[in-house]
Amino acid sequence: MTWPQHPILTKITAATALAAFLAGIPTVLLTFFWPIDLPTVDDLATPGEPVVIEALLLAVVWTCWALFTWAVLAEVAGVIRNRPSRILLPFQRLAAYLITAITVTATAPIAAPRGLPAAAATVTPEASPHSPITQQGADEPVQAHKTYLVQPRDTLWSIAEQHLGDPMRYPEIAALNHGRTMPDGHTFTSGDWLHPGWTLHLPADATGTSTPGTSPPARPRTHTVAPGDTLWDIAEHHLGTGHRYKDIFRLNKNRSQPGGERLTRPGVLEPGWRLILPKRKHQLRGPESEQHRSGPPSPSANAASAMPSAPAPAPPPAQPPSETAVSSQPTEDKPTLARPADRQTGSPTTAAEPAPEQKLVAAPSPEVVTLPGGGMMALSFAAGVAVALAATRLCRRRELTAPGIDEPTHMPTPEPHPTAIKALQRAHHHHTTGTGTGATDDYTLVTSAFTTDPPALLDLGTRDQTTIALPLAGLNLALTGPGAEDCLRAIVLALLAHADPHRADIILPAPDAEAWFGPSIHTLAGHLPGLRLVATLDAAIDHLEEQFVTRRRLLRDHHTDDIGQLRENEPGEPLPALLLVAACPNGHPYLDTLMGMAAAFGAGAVIAGHSTSGTTCTINPDHTVTEAAGDLAEQLRDATVFHLPHDTAQAALHTLATAHGLPQQPPSSSSEQPADIPPSPPAAGSPLVRFALVGPPVIEVNGTTVDLSGRAKALELFTLLAVHPAGLNREQICDHLWPELEPTLAGYRFHAALKDLRAALRTPASMDGKAATFIERHGTTYRIGPGSVDVDLWALHRALTDARTATTEEAKTHALETVAGLCRGPLAQGLHYDWLDQDHRWPLTIATVKALLQLGALHEHTGDNERALEAYDQACTLDPDTETAARSAIRLLHPLGRTDEARLRARQLKTRLDTLGVAPAPETQTLLEDLSTPV
Repeated sequence: MTWPQHPILTKITAATALAAFLAGIPTVLLTFFWPIDLPTVDDLATPGEPVVIEALLLAVVWTCWALFTWAVLAEVAGVIRNRPSRILLPFQRLAAYLITAITVTATAPIAAPRGLPAAAATVTPEASPHSPITQQGADEPVQAHKTYLVQPRDTLWSIAEQHLGDPMRYPEIAALNHGRTMPDGHTFTSGDWLHPGWTLHLPADATGTSTPGTSPPARPRTHTVAPGDTLWDIAEHHLGTGHRYKDIFRLNKNRSQPGGERLTRPGVLEPGWRLILPKRKHQLRGPESEQHRSGPPSPSANAASAMPSAPAPAPPPAQPPSETAVSSQPTEDKPTLARPADRQTGSPTTAAEPAPEQKLVAAPSPEVVTLPGGGMMALSFAAGVAVALAATRLCRRRELTAPGIDEPTHMPTPEPHPTAIKALQRAHHHHTTGTGTGATDDYTLVTSAFTTDPPALLDLGTRDQTTIALPLAGLNLALTGPGAEDCLRAIVLALLAHADPHRADIILPAPDAEAWFGPSIHTLAGHLPGLRLVATLDAAIDHLEEQFVTRRRLLRDHHTDDIGQLRENEPGEPLPALLLVAACPNGHPYLDTLMGMAAAFGAGAVIAGHSTSGTTCTINPDHTVTEAAGDLAEQLRDATVFHLPHDTAQAALHTLATAHGLPQQPPSSSSEQPADIPPSPPAAGSPLVRFALVGPPVIEVNGTTVDLSGRAKALELFTLLAVHPAGLNREQICDHLWPELEPTLAGYRFHAALKDLRAALRTPASMDGKAATFIERHGTTYRIGPGSVDVDLWALHRALTDARTATTEEAKTHALETVAGLCRGPLAQGLHYDWLDQDHRWPLTIATVKALLQLGALHEHTGDNERALEAYDQACTLDPDTETAARSAIRLLHPLGRTDEARLRARQLKTRLDTLGVAPAPETQTLLEDLSTPV
């Protein structure tokens, strides 16, 4: 709604409109449409009956009038309480405009001065000696007043409330500034609109302000424009989000700049201009007002629509009095912006009006994984691969079938992974354990990775020891040269590692996909959420255009400017990031046209070839950008782009597809057998050292517990030798414990760890070095001495071997009971070694769960249901994700008369499966349906 500029006319217009809505509508309805002819049953049965249509229209009009009246009453109550209304009603914004214009447009008499209020506020005026603000006030006589820099959405009412302690003192501010010429040339008049960037005089008792001739209490919020700067970049760097570029524009619009020019368009900045920055959100509004959506600018004395809570106290005067955010002569070899902390779930999308330039984002420290075979990827990709491996293990354990009573059980063989995949998993493990953010089990790792937030940034490469990322929204990048294909593979896989149908939609022409990833891409594509293969480049562009049309309709329906704002307002709306990746050697004119609108619709494009509208980079064989042309040329030149060779990319694709249901060949008995550890004979006599490793690790020497937590590598060495009873040579040990070190240095570390381990075991045993043979050496092989150390893992393997070779049910049951007695939990519970999970922990978990299921079946066969249930419960405790174990326990509870417990466990199982996003097995579904059927 557009109001007259004069305050009195504004008040009259608002009062007239309010009277017309409140009194005019019911007057017209009662005069011309009363009494109401209610339709009869016959009228309702007749299509298009005028009396029915008239009754419906009258009902709609009366309902709208009632809602508007209610909104007016709510706003009036808010004005009386001096607090904005928290009730959200239809037509409330219109009611707020009318009530505000009526109640606070006119200027009230000046109130008498009051004492200093208790609450203090932080105000940050421009204090530079070259600022137009100070120049404007230089010729004015020095008075006993303080100054305040107007921020966006400020009103005289809110300024008086914050800095004078009483909103009713706003007439004093109006009187002090009446007739003053503001920096943009306007003259202040009582009741006029406030403009961001104006400098107001406040009474002398105002708090949180600056006095003429004194230094301000806080750092000036200014920015000197550097070449290549945009308002979006400046807002993102200083205010935390690029969406606030409009606040900077409003604050500096028409302000005189060095050279006599003025800022009139958001997209036109000149180097050397000095821009005043608004305050951050936590300074502008308190927690209560942050919950409400801000409306359009208010009148100068708006009491109801812009009433912020008291901001934080002013910082101490010890801070420097001035600070320039960016030098006017920027360093060309460093990125301009600081990278956000969360690069995967943020939403720094580009606004539609104006469309900001694409800008590079830099991370403060490199997070790069160098792969065997020449690949290099970001650490975020390693996290996606680690989640995929955990999901694959979780799926295999969940689908485990119960063995028959006479079926021999073996240790499953871990699926061999290429060295590059192992390197990615190791990098993720080292990062999470080093930062203390590592998941304790596969279930936690997989479920913690679930999110519907689309990726906002694309990790592109590194330069000057910084990781470079580009916003996906509006990305328009072309790669050419001998290293471009490896980089395109890396870009596609970087998104696929974190994609699902609601997070990313990668559009890839099938011929290009086959050329970059091989023919197997057609088989894998069905198990790679987020990857969309289309027939040709034209089909890919058509799909992108269809998405633009759909998203334009969504933006219009939700009254938003871009997809980023729509995601914030409607987080439940599935709006994946769109990225077109294709080979286009000479560019495509229509694609260039679409990319001009891509930022607003959350889309981007990366092509192999040249782009006339975006940035084109030439990639040499070592994957360095040698030449660049376009908006990002200066930032990307000499950068090393992430890349993956063909074989490594295929292995990564297979890993991701397997995590999303790519069928695996079930291991046969012959493939499982090599994983069984040959049983070592039991120690003769009573060993001095007992090492319990199946469950939480416990080391006892002569009955005394030895704590190796302070000797981490000694404990890891002891654990490694325990899972390899035949022993390992020094090179093998160093490859497990110190894979990143040089062989010589790793050898020194090994001998130091071995010395620590022997000393820790020898001291409680009161033995000298020669007599303490806990760790033996035979030639080049180191192993645990079986005569002096008893390891429960070895006893467990002996029991599993006895169960496999038993010829009678009694012998098998006895061996399996031994397994159940030795199993206190997962292998080395609480220890997180990258070599332990994949190769030892989860294979032993599967073998032990199978043994417990077989033990339960044997007891069921003999009629001992109670003992069978205990075996099934132990299997569930050991691995809650084995669906067969949970189903067996639930099935057995019913004949034992514990139906309520069975139903409770069934609900818990269903909840766990739902959390993983998987459907129950047919047998489980039947059992759940039977339990839900009333008896």
